[in-house]
Amino acid sequence: MTVKPDSRLLRCAGFVSEGAVAADIGTDHAYLACFLVGSGRAKRVIASDIADGPLAAARQTVEREGLGNKITVVKSDGLKDFPPELISELTDVVIAGMGGEMIAKILAEGGDRLSENVNFILEPNTRAPALRSFLAENGYQTLRETAVRDGKFVYPIINAKRTGERRSIGALESLIGKLDPREPDSKEYLKKEAARLSAAAAGMSGSQSESARKEAEELKLLAEEIGGILNDNSRSDL
Repeated sequence: MTVKPDSRLLRCAGFVSEGAVAADIGTDHAYLACFLVGSGRAKRVIASDIADGPLAAARQTVEREGLGNKITVVKSDGLKDFPPELISELTDVVIAGMGGEMIAKILAEGGDRLSENVNFILEPNTRAPALRSFLAENGYQTLRETAVRDGKFVYPIINAKRTGERRSIGALESLIGKLDPREPDSKEYLKKEAARLSAAAAGMSGSQSESARKEAEELKLLAEEIGGILNDNSRSDL
């Protein structure tokens, strides 16, 4: 196997069930799909994308790796256009490398087509708080969460399942999810979140607007709460 996924996709692969029939939504070059079947992690993968360019690249990769008997490449807007016979087989769904709001949109528009037992691996590259809030409010339970460094960026990876239990979450939980500060990459992610909040608070604190000063104080308190979790180096809710 010549395909070598980056560290971000490798970490996503580690959350996929052994012997899975998986969907790789937004597959791009199908590197994750090829790795999953080539390594034996998955029995089959349905690799999908909405754009013709990535689909052509995916087909080329699959053909080059000789995995056409185990990987089906389909054009689909998220999960909406999956044929019923394919979607009914899925045990795992990976949606990686998109904004959190886009991932939420894909789940909102197609998630109800999936079995309740499906294992979700979600990797938002932006707007992770929006995705965490969506999951909680729409009946998804986060099982575990980690972060991974890829180049100069650190990304969260959320492993979830649909339980039907809906709840609202506060600002702190939407920011940090179930990340464990004892993991080096998760610790770095939390540090970056705290620094971002502190910088935003500092920029707003001198505003003449009372609402802006109030928001600055709220951001400062959130940064301090994350700092407290980092200093304590443990989380009782994990």
